Amino acid sequence: MKNSFLYLSALTAFLYIHPVQAQKVPESMFFSDTDHILYTNGRESSGLYDESKIRTFELWFSQADYWQQLKNNYQNKIDLPATLVVDGDTFPNVGVRFKGQTSYSMAQNSDKKSFNITLNYSDPDQDLKGYETINLNNAFEDASFMREVSYLHQIRRHVPAAKASYARLYINGQSWGIYPNVQQLNGEYLEEWFFSNDGTRWRADRPDGTVGGGPGGPGGGWGDGTAALNYLGSDTTEYQDYYTLKSAHKANPWDDLVHVCDVLNNTPLDQLETAVKPVLDLDRTLWFLASEIAFSDDDSYVYKGKMDYYLYWDPETNRMTPLEFDGNSVMKTNAVNWGAFYNANKVNYPLLNRLLAVPSIRQRYLAHLRTLIGDEMNTAAFNALIDQYDALIGAEVQADPKKLYTYTQYTSEKQTLKNFVQNHRNTLANNTEVNVTGPAISEVVMRSSAGAWVRPVAGESTAVTVTAAAPANLAAVYLYYSDALYGNFAKIEMFDDGQHNDGTAGDGVYGAAIPGYNTGTYVRFYVEAKANNTAGTVSYLPVGAEHDVSLYQVGAAWALNVPVVINEVLASN
Repeated sequence: MKNSFLYLSALTAFLYIHPVQAQKVPESMFFSDTDHILYTNGRESSGLYDESKIRTFELWFSQADYWQQLKNNYQNKIDLPATLVVDGDTFPNVGVRFKGQTSYSMAQNSDKKSFNITLNYSDPDQDLKGYETINLNNAFEDASFMREVSYLHQIRRHVPAAKASYARLYINGQSWGIYPNVQQLNGEYLEEWFFSNDGTRWRADRPDGTVGGGPGGPGGGWGDGTAALNYLGSDTTEYQDYYTLKSAHKANPWDDLVHVCDVLNNTPLDQLETAVKPVLDLDRTLWFLASEIAFSDDDSYVYKGKMDYYLYWDPETNRMTPLEFDGNSVMKTNAVNWGAFYNANKVNYPLLNRLLAVPSIRQRYLAHLRTLIGDEMNTAAFNALIDQYDALIGAEVQADPKKLYTYTQYTSEKQTLKNFVQNHRNTLANNTEVNVTGPAISEVVMRSSAGAWVRPVAGESTAVTVTAAAPANLAAVYLYYSDALYGNFAKIEMFDDGQHNDGTAGDGVYGAAIPGYNTGTYVRFYVEAKANNTAGTVSYLPVGAEHDVSLYQVGAAWALNVPVVINEVLASN
């Protein structure tokens, strides 16, 4: 019956293909039948990074002096072989080394080191629940053990960010306490967020390992105009002192980095939005900046302007995307007064200084920041998340024999995190540019000739309508659409004139048409409403655009004179 099943499956696929069901999409993406939205992340992590579980990691070293060897190997990042046991499953010959920069150097007298564990150290096919690299972080500068885990949990709704959960660690049978288990930003991570991992990945730091910080630091001071996508000239070798190339699958990958820096820094501001969109994922960049500012990430682009973030050049779209990295020191009390445009006045921070100087880009950024304030900084939801983590790890922290901070500090820091979100939320919301209500838009409907949310046939244009409140206060409503599952969108205006399948003129329903496409084409779209005020305040629907978008797929047109008719399915077995 196997072949019969295949024929039936093929016939079913011909008659109807559920959106994104037949298309390989990143793990982070999923389609909701209920609201016809293609979401990028919105589900709780499972598997290795299930936040409801504490996994038990056991490292067994046969070397009597393994600790000294780990210290000796730190600088050159040399792995030491060991056996790993996770929840009873054994993984022989993994590679282990200490990791981190300040988290290592500032904790020299403590055994609570951060560990990098390489599953495929000797066996290229060995992995742990699909992951080849494990990071157990020592929670340096985080007595709560929750900063990085909670931060990544919150921002992962809107930007590519690592998964994180908790693990208890034993070394040669001795307890090493509780650890945040944070995903590595490698090819596995890229495949979860992008349509392949065949692009180019950089880490913004010096390849020689020196660390910048403050005026005259060994790697130069923060914001020194070197590794914040600053333009250093056309010579690619000038960039190789400030970015570490982690992976590449093309010749001359540095040319792409130089080109992005050139466009970002040297394009006149009145032309920047048009010029930068083909080379930079502008919308994801704005969510990235808003996320770092919302939670005051001082290991970040917006604070350091030169390191502690990654860059990924995506071969599917030919665009660069900044990636969040290292969140153990977010939400500090001394950063609770960061404003909505923190460091945007500094010329050496071009993602802030250049992009946010363009009025339309600035308003898009503000719309995203308002979403973060309203949702991810919702105090009741955030406090519940902290309480959830506390119930999971509180006893583990108390019993941790190696922890860097006391249990009293742990208890205090839990409240510090809650206080930070409440206070910083107020700070941001009270900003005069943030504290503006955007247009209210709702009820997006796609309509083919067969009805609402029914797939159009090949070549058929599709009507899209949206309801906008207080139309007299609207300057314009725009429809963004794309005939691919990734990449930039085309933009057209929507009208409430009774001539665009929008009903009666002036009734607050706006309409526009998306062109017809070939069978099987996926069409993404979202709506932007612009207020009739001085700033041109904007709102989006879905609010998570451009990563959350409405979606439909073009179906097949029925032919009248079909030369071949399938009237029987026969099993060939």
